[in-house]
Amino acid sequence: MSRRKNLAGLVAATVVCIVLLYASQRYTSNSYGTEYFRPRERPANLRMLNSHKYYGSRTYGGAAGGGGAGTAYDTYPPMSTAHNSTISIEDVLNYQRALISAECTDSSYGERKLPDGLTPETGGKPTRSLIITTWRSGSTFLGDILNALPGNYYHYEPLLDFDIVQIRGPPNDSVALHNLRHLLHCDYSEMENYLEFGRTHNYLFSHNTRLWQQCVRFPQFCYEPRFLGPFCRLFPRQSMKVVRLRAALVTPLLEDESLNVRVVLLIRDPRGSMQSRKHRVWCPGRPDCDDPSTVCSDMQLDYEAAIELSQRFPQRFRVVRYEDLSLNPYKMTKEILQFYGLPYHPEVKMFLDTHTKQDVGGVSSTYRDSKSAPFHWTKDLTYDEVKIIQDSCVAAMRSWGYRNATSERELYDNFNPLLPYSVS
Repeated sequence: MSRRKNLAGLVAATVVCIVLLYASQRYTSNSYGTEYFRPRERPANLRMLNSHKYYGSRTYGGAAGGGGAGTAYDTYPPMSTAHNSTISIEDVLNYQRALISAECTDSSYGERKLPDGLTPETGGKPTRSLIITTWRSGSTFLGDILNALPGNYYHYEPLLDFDIVQIRGPPNDSVALHNLRHLLHCDYSEMENYLEFGRTHNYLFSHNTRLWQQCVRFPQFCYEPRFLGPFCRLFPRQSMKVVRLRAALVTPLLEDESLNVRVVLLIRDPRGSMQSRKHRVWCPGRPDCDDPSTVCSDMQLDYEAAIELSQRFPQRFRVVRYEDLSLNPYKMTKEILQFYGLPYHPEVKMFLDTHTKQDVGGVSSTYRDSKSAPFHWTKDLTYDEVKIIQDSCVAAMRSWGYRNATSERELYDNFNPLLPYSVS
């Protein structure tokens, strides 16, 4: 009888452990992609600590995993104040200044410490790099390339709180542009909706690796404008990716000399982006996301805007097709960085080396065989599905240089969808 009780107890304990392990894996996965607008029920501290799983491998002052002399993000240098409860915002800011200085000084690369003239806190202008695109068009991949650069502060999808909509004009455009300007100026005042959304959707900040590391350690400051503004102003580089704003609306940002922003419009074959969206629970039933005619109308309007913006701002606006970036990631990355006025740093090369060779992770992962990733749709969509998209996209696909598949046989026989295009 005693042995039966012990066995029953052992079985019960095993079941409990399995359940806890499953729950842990579920809640520490990259769920931000598939549960886009599902409020988090976990306590804030636990939510923040879980993010460290993804962003704890980079180093300051040396290439990640490369044996550099830098200090790893997940082995924090000691701070002068011993206890979290007595640490002030100024303590964290001083600590981050030291980390940025170390990160931007790499003796193996020969990069000198970035001058104070690039940091807003010293009255300088940071390099501001903006990506405009739409859902599932490769922006997370390009955004992470930019965030691999030392001293970068990443504004990840700052219009997340607008829901699954495209902003083409009134009434949302004025609020959206207000928010983008404020963030690029490191001004978190009058951003209540944005910050409140972030409190229950941690992925709003977790992609901003340098900020998130301090949010993990000091959650009491994380969503406070009095901390976020000064923290942002420490950085000599800012990047931002936006998937809800159509290209024509970036004109006021390009006209604003105080921003000195440079913009890449990232385009993807609508058959590829719409196939990818099928895997996202937040897309079906949202016309701006899953209706081919709406999606393709936006693409054509972006093309017409791109022609005008390329003429008006030839040094500060350009177009990149996701397929071209994926097929030639090293060459295209160098071109994009040169356009942004940024260096091709060893950290960027290391990111490409580790993220473009094989598929790892789920649908939100940026670890992909980059030469095949853009063309999964040719195997995953039926020809009938492809034809529905193509019939809705005649003008947009012609403008952006995407070839129609004319039969099921052609589609499944190593179909090459790319044609030349021009916005000049």
